[in-house]
Amino acid sequence: TGNFTILKPSISNYFGVVEVCRLFKEASIESETAKLMMDALTISYFTHDSDNLRYILGKAPIGVINFWGGEPARTYVSKLVSENPNHPRLLINGPLTGVAVIDGSYADENTAENLALNMVLYDQQLCSSPTRAIFIGGWRDANKFAEKVGVALNRIGKEYPSSTNESSIYTLQSVRRILQLSGSTVYASNEAENMWTLIVSKGESALENVVESFPTFNIYNRRRFIEIIVIEGYNQLYQLVDELPINEAYSGVDKVQTVGLALPDDKVEEVSEKLTSYGVYRIVPIQDMSIRSALEPYDGVNLASFFTNTIYLRKKPIGW
Repeated sequence: TGNFTILKPSISNYFGVVEVCRLFKEASIESETAKLMMDALTISYFTHDSDNLRYILGKAPIGVINFWGGEPARTYVSKLVSENPNHPRLLINGPLTGVAVIDGSYADENTAENLALNMVLYDQQLCSSPTRAIFIGGWRDANKFAEKVGVALNRIGKEYPSSTNESSIYTLQSVRRILQLSGSTVYASNEAENMWTLIVSKGESALENVVESFPTFNIYNRRRFIEIIVIEGYNQLYQLVDELPINEAYSGVDKVQTVGLALPDDKVEEVSEKLTSYGVYRIVPIQDMSIRSALEPYDGVNLASFFTNTIYLRKKPIGW
């Protein structure tokens, strides 16, 4: 398709991009393959109203455009690409999120540690980061598990200090109080560099009504925050996964991408099969929610198919 790769990363990922490029540069000294990859990559930073960006999307002779993001940028990019006379292929990766599912019989320190680590890594901003947890078991066991997660967050969070401004702290404290008054149990830290929050709710999410009062407390601004919804059996699990994108607390999210499981072996296959019917296409052990292996398909599709054409050659006539 005339491959030419242009990467327009977020400024928040700048240092990560620099590190990747440094490794490419070092590898290209001895590897012809790495050199080819380096030569095929142009990294550019544009403002959203950049004339150069508009040219690349709307007029440049390129074969494929892969856009990551939500509204309103998604619609803006799609419109520009549709006007490109070269008709590039457009692959959009919209906002997705992750859900952790824990069976009460697996609610040990190891599972708590894995959930806490995935909450801290990448500030819960990956498409696979757990932003909701579902606990299958009793209310008391769920709270005991939350206490274990809190212990792990205290330790892990200190290893990865974060910063929170005064306005965000005020909003977070207000949300915590309202959720507590609504009947949920709140576990939290008030350390400025590690302000984690665990909400334990019975049967359904209590977060939606709170976000309606505090719209800035959306999924993009929540950090080290998760609601653990306690249910007695497996049947309600699928409804809680399915309804997440229409929950006001998850406004802007297309659907659940990843479900991290901590379940008995005899339940994994059954749950996995049912989850796929709700659009979930990445199901992994809870500890692997933020880890992508080289063998995984690219967000449910074969990325190479966008950059190549399937060639069909037949030398003999069919013989009608």
